Amino acid sequence: MAHVDVIYYVDVLSSWCYVADRALERIEEKYGDSVRLDWRIAQLNDFGPLPYSRDDLRWYYARTAKMTGMQLNEAWHDSAETTTKHANAAAEAARELGAADSRVRRELARAALIEGKPLGRRDLAMEEAARISGFAPERIASLMESAQVKDRIAQTTREFNDLALPQRPSFVMRNTSGDLAVFSGLYTFESLDAVIGEMLHASLVTEEFGKPL
Repeated sequence: MAHVDVIYYVDVLSSWCYVADRALERIEEKYGDSVRLDWRIAQLNDFGPLPYSRDDLRWYYARTAKMTGMQLNEAWHDSAETTTKHANAAAEAARELGAADSRVRRELARAALIEGKPLGRRDLAMEEAARISGFAPERIASLMESAQVKDRIAQTTREFNDLALPQRPSFVMRNTSGDLAVFSGLYTFESLDAVIGEMLHASLVTEEFGKPL
């Protein structure tokens, strides 16, 4: 079947990834099974605390709102130890338990970046992931500390770094006729739609023609 594979490198609590995910939801609604999404964590800040204050974040979010019309909530940044790693681990733990789509990841991002819940804390990220997914908190907590979750996040973060892409979000897109497109930092529906639409069309025509006689 003709389709486009999309690898999406994301940090769950990245502001620009949150904006890009709204566009990606529209892509999934438009193309359905013709777009096959594989999200992969690309952890920010070398797994450490955010390198800026809540006031800095307020400035960044004001700029984001000016550019995108989407106002984010800096209240989730509640201490000098705030980090994105716990929300990333919670999303990955839920996936390990069977929540393989994007719902838990997206709802964690919304809880922090829109509602202002302090998901930079381990326990709160775990509790929110359990609430969203319906899995027991102790199962989420155990997997957040497990080798399979830690190793996968380390692996996909290395993979992202090895690609030398400058920004999160980044998208690596391949179709069934051999084309490749890479977006790094672009986040609009129109950008993604134009490229995915073209790639899918090429795949459909290639499938229709088959091999030369």
